[in-house]
Order: sequence, then structure tokens, then C-alpha cells
Amino acid sequence: GEWTLYIYNHSGGSSTVSKWSLIIEYDNSTPKDPPTTSGTEYSGSSFSVSGQQVTRGTLTISDTGTITDINLMMSGSSYISSLDISLISPYGTAVKVISQGSLDGNAYDDMVLDDEASKAIADGSVPYLASFRPTEALSGFDSEEMKGEWTLYIYNHSGGSSTVSKWSLIIE
Repeated sequence: GEWTLYIYNHSGGSSTVSKWSLIIEYDNSTPKDPPTTSGTEYSGSSFSVSGQQVTRGTLTISDTGTITDINLMMSGSSYISSLDISLISPYGTAVKVISQGSLDGNAYDDMVLDDEASKAIADGSVPYLASFRPTEALSGFDSEEMKGEWTLYIYNHSGGSSTVSKWSLIIE
């Protein structure tokens, strides 16, 4: 399989990794199955988040069905500690998934907000490569119809700009 090396540079300066490798000890036993993500993933477009403004990203789902579980996956960078992030359903239900100050550093990558995660988002650390419980429970969307326009609503408290490079909803 493919292995990925993630590096987060806290200094902001550039550096180079000229080469890397893995040394793996193994035996002939049967490996565990890798973790899987159940549900269907619906992806939104990347967008810039202006400083001291509200920015919205939208995602339209044309499939129909009743939500039994929903998770939000996001990647982005810059001024992340200054962000308030809410997800708004087509029916107007709003859930604050990240409160200002919950994130630290300058990046989050493939961060999954999931009510069933063992660690709260406020207890995470950059680059947030895992699943975390959101500020408010995403179960507020359970039993709603998934079809319609979803809005990722972001208020950036800082004067600098930020980016959401990708985001998606994973719905069961």
C-alpha cells in the first residue's frame, strides 16, 4: 500500500526532506483490516476566508435520505485559531463545529469532526490528522433529510485571510 509522510513546520520557514524511508518488521500472520469510512462522501469546493468577515462555502446534495450519522472532513490553513465554524443544513439547523480558539497553529489536514471520536477538537494539535468531537454535536442533524444546500459558515476574527482547501460531508 501507499504510505504518506506528513510534516508540519511550526517555524513558518521552508525546509527540505531529501529522502525518507520506513523500516518495517513483519511476520506471516494475517493483518487486521484497515479502518473504513462508512457512508457516502459529498465534497464541497475550496474557498478563501477573508479576515474579519463571514465567508460561506456551499455544497448541494441531490440524493435523498434521512441522516442517521454525519461527519465533516476539512483541510485548510492560516489563522485557524481565529475561526468560528458552523455547518448549516438545508432545513436551517446550525451546529457550531469549531469555536474560536479551539484550533491552534496554522494548518489542519483531513481533520474529521465526528460525534463518536474519542478526543475533543479543543484537545487536538496541528496538523489535526485525526477524528475529533466537534464543539457542538453533529447529531443535531440526525433524522433530517440530507437533500439540499448545506452551508459551511466561517467567521474569521483575525485580520488575515485563511483557506479551506477542501471539505466534505460523510453521511450515513
